[in-house]
Amino acid sequence: EVKNAISKIDKNRLLLIDWDLGSKKTDNYLLQDFGQGFYNCLEEALLLFKKYNGINFIYPEYTYHPWESVEYFKKFCKKYNFSFSIIRNSKYLKVEKGVAYITVNDRIMYNLLDQCITENLELGKDVGLLSYNETPIKRFIYKGISVVSIDFKDFGAIAAEFVKTNKAIKKFLPTKLILRDSL
Repeated sequence: EVKNAISKIDKNRLLLIDWDLGSKKTDNYLLQDFGQGFYNCLEEALLLFKKYNGINFIYPEYTYHPWESVEYFKKFCKKYNFSFSIIRNSKYLKVEKGVAYITVNDRIMYNLLDQCITENLELGKDVGLLSYNETPIKRFIYKGISVVSIDFKDFGAIAAEFVKTNKAIKKFLPTKLILRDSL
């Protein structure tokens, strides 16, 4: 329905943001790379992931995060022989010692952190955590949560420039890994 709705908007005045809806590449876009960019960040953290017995990607039932990240996660785990699972139902999240977790939703991240406290598991040693999307609070939680993120300040500035000038834009923002003590 979204593709149909946006097809009615003048393509010169439309800016697709965040993730690709399968639009024609002649459209204006400012996107994140949830595939290869995410994969590259996982490779950057390879040695840290090797501290753990496995990696679980938590993809809750209520997320709209692009599935593409899960596909690249599986590709990464297979290439480097990691035991892995994808948790698609949040009620089945049970934190285990010796496992690293990837979260795409802060509500799930808080649940995971709460379980770590309850089970007396130390983040970055007993359990690993990599979260999607930098937020100011992630610098301070548990001595810092490692994240995969774009620079949202740049994202907003570039989008605002498009609105002000209506100058065509076709850009993927770089996905970066910010390492902190949680991994």
